[in-house]
Amino acid sequence: MGRRSPDRNLYVGNPAISLRVPLVPSGLASILRRPGKKGQVTRIVRVAEALERLYGKRRRRGRRSPPLDTLIGTLLSQNTNDQNSYRAWIELKKKYPAWEAVAVAPWQSIAAAIKVGGLKNQKARRIQEILRRIHRDWGEYSLDALRGKTNDEVMEYLLTMKGVGEKTAACVLVFSLNRDIFPVDTHIHRICNRLGLVATKTAEDTFRSMDSMVPAGKSYSFHVNLIQFGREVCRASRPLCRDCPLFDECVFVLKDAFAEIPASAGRKSNRNFLITEHLSETRN
Repeated sequence: MGRRSPDRNLYVGNPAISLRVPLVPSGLASILRRPGKKGQVTRIVRVAEALERLYGKRRRRGRRSPPLDTLIGTLLSQNTNDQNSYRAWIELKKKYPAWEAVAVAPWQSIAAAIKVGGLKNQKARRIQEILRRIHRDWGEYSLDALRGKTNDEVMEYLLTMKGVGEKTAACVLVFSLNRDIFPVDTHIHRICNRLGLVATKTAEDTFRSMDSMVPAGKSYSFHVNLIQFGREVCRASRPLCRDCPLFDECVFVLKDAFAEIPASAGRKSNRNFLITEHLSETRN
């Protein structure tokens, strides 16, 4: 029997069963909203504290990367994992240490440097478009002018750039500008829905819902811990529900079925690696 990702339609291959269900079953959305915002905030705090007991309370790294570095690094991470995107970042900076050189280089040369990160042609063109736009707007290859802007102003500006979504813009705010905001990618979107923290259809909807409910001071630690939790336990395919410390909190309708499936050994290295936390290491 075939197997699909549990995010939407899912086939679970157990010799005796085959289940197919949506991420958020019919009628569940209204059930999840019954506690109201206050009840959901309480639930979020409970989950965040459980993850901090599991992984610790994450603190921001002392040296933050410049906003433009985080913007380009996060763009490179789209549709690939952080290890491959970081390798693409290293190769790009090795070949072109200055953003001005990237902006004027043949796009094919940029694509060759970042090929390990996937979608090399699309990303190369978008990187150059973004760099040229920034230079037109600010007269330099820098986004340091955003440091004096509000969160809304930064988001509004960055979202006008092709290829920059809410998650990428939010990462600039968190990892470069030290703002208390909660980025959401497809993986955090999946986990938040499985845990019943939201009942949303897109990562963008999850971002808007969660950002107003994550308590002040919790955004960074919660974001980083959810990413590690998603890599180690609440995986897109074959989540390890049997060993999940949040099993009782979870509303994922297939958790009991997955709990019957023995965990398979997988790679355990670099599960807490985030490209956005390592971009500054390539700077002189």
